[in-house]
Amino acid sequence: MSPFQIVLLVVLGGMVAFIVQAVVRGRLGRPAGAIWLVVLGIGIVAAIDPNSTTTIARRLGISRGTDLILYVLVLAVLQGFLVFYLRLRRVRRELTILVRRLAIMEAPLNRLPDAPDADPAADRPDA
Repeated sequence: MSPFQIVLLVVLGGMVAFIVQAVVRGRLGRPAGAIWLVVLGIGIVAAIDPNSTTTIARRLGISRGTDLILYVLVLAVLQGFLVFYLRLRRVRRELTILVRRLAIMEAPLNRLPDAPDADPAADRPDA
């Protein structure tokens, strides 16, 4: 096992511990934690046996395991961007609705000068 593989396994193991701790403390939901643990598990298997990615890639019609990893990462990043964009769009929509409601609630009542409760002395500059 190369020094890089050892470092990679230590980093992936630390990430596994972080994800498990986040799920236990409730900072990360169980479904998201499970997905992260599966991804990290696949990374650990690929770090221990790099030839396994080549074997899987060839079964899928891809010549190299590194190409397979690159394709999967590109798809994961695009999916992440899509989820982030949709969440940001929803937050912006909710913020717009909230600001509109707040503006309506805090809008001053437009009083006409001839309204019965208006103070006529306040309208004259010499008063």
